[in-house]
Amino acid sequence: MNDRSRRKLLLSAGATTTLGLAGCLDGLTGSGGAGDAVRARYIGQEPQSDWLEEQSDAFEAETGIEVEHEFLTWADVPDSQVTDIQSGVGPDVDHIASTFLPQQANAGGWVDLSELDAPLPDQNAFFDQVTDIMDYQGQIHGIPWFWGPRGYLEYDPLIEQAGIDGQPDDWDALVDQGQAFREEFPDKHLYAMMGVSWELPRAFITFLWQNGGRVADEDTNEILFDSDAGVEALNFWKDLILEEDVMPSQIAEWGVDEFDGALINEDVGAIMQDLSPVDQFVEQGGADRSDFTIGRLPAGPSGDRSTFFGMEGLGIRPWSNKQEEAAEWISWLSRPDANAAFADRIGLLPTVEEAFDHAAFDDELSQTLHDDVLPDARHYPMIPGLSEVEVELGSTIGTWLEEVVTGEWEDGRSAELLDEAAGVAQDLVDQAQQG
Repeated sequence: MNDRSRRKLLLSAGATTTLGLAGCLDGLTGSGGAGDAVRARYIGQEPQSDWLEEQSDAFEAETGIEVEHEFLTWADVPDSQVTDIQSGVGPDVDHIASTFLPQQANAGGWVDLSELDAPLPDQNAFFDQVTDIMDYQGQIHGIPWFWGPRGYLEYDPLIEQAGIDGQPDDWDALVDQGQAFREEFPDKHLYAMMGVSWELPRAFITFLWQNGGRVADEDTNEILFDSDAGVEALNFWKDLILEEDVMPSQIAEWGVDEFDGALINEDVGAIMQDLSPVDQFVEQGGADRSDFTIGRLPAGPSGDRSTFFGMEGLGIRPWSNKQEEAAEWISWLSRPDANAAFADRIGLLPTVEEAFDHAAFDDELSQTLHDDVLPDARHYPMIPGLSEVEVELGSTIGTWLEEVVTGEWEDGRSAELLDEAAGVAQDLVDQAQQG
């Protein structure tokens, strides 16, 4: 984010990401870096600057290659990266946000690593899902750095006190367990999903996938989330809040801290999340890691148990005159120990499979996440205009959720909102494709 720290800014800034990209790399003018140093830029990672400096010092001692670090905030990303692509000037190594990749790749904004004669990590070292994202339209645009799939994370003492045995396997079991939980804890709820802006489209498409629906067709770029499966998915989510009391209406007001705090403060028994709240809970002295269980999300009627993941990577810009040196630097960060250490520092997951052998991820919770949850992880289809589609869908689901929790929702409203959003999204995709 990290995945969690960036999305609110992306939803307000994302609409500018495709402006002026088409055909803008005809004349490349170079990195403009000082001396012989490789310029590497990262988004939202300034708190990790000391660690990155330690890594680059060790890298320079071994290779003789100096690396200079630069940092962007997520609010700066659209304008800064678009401007660089337009002008052909900027860092040698740059940060890849998966939702921005289609537009930037279509503009020729990344080196195809499969054509670069330089030492690079073996693609087979990474999880398949993250390499699939970087392998866009037959080119390898970067290396995956970290990702954030989510599972069904529960606090076992509350669940056991309610007399519930095991996690829900499907939507029906989720409702049954939610009702049993409310009988024991009338002022609490079994389950919550994050209701903040950048997470809203991910929560919806998780239900959509589980109900057998699709976001879009990657071959034709047709938007499909307004299908009957999409409407049913939204209505099931509504029923979890209004009819079944499985999920609290307060999710519409919770930011990340409030959402994680709901589990830590025992207001809910389980959340759709990664393992980051566990460490917070343990640090506060309220629990031990053995008090938590993480598992697969409940399956929808189709039997699908998909969970969304966001992913970020590192790539090389085509104007760089230090492409081989840049490749060595991103390869250095892809070593299993470095990949594990960085992911652990930011509370997300390493993209290199061997990194799960690192001490930071050798506990039972992390291994269960690896074995059971990660195989279900899915990303948006990589279509032109993806970042703008995410913005539109997030705005629509935000409107829908607000109407649900305030009592303004009416029959047919889910279908109406999805239909309107699909029309706008299709226009965005078509415009991006033409551009």
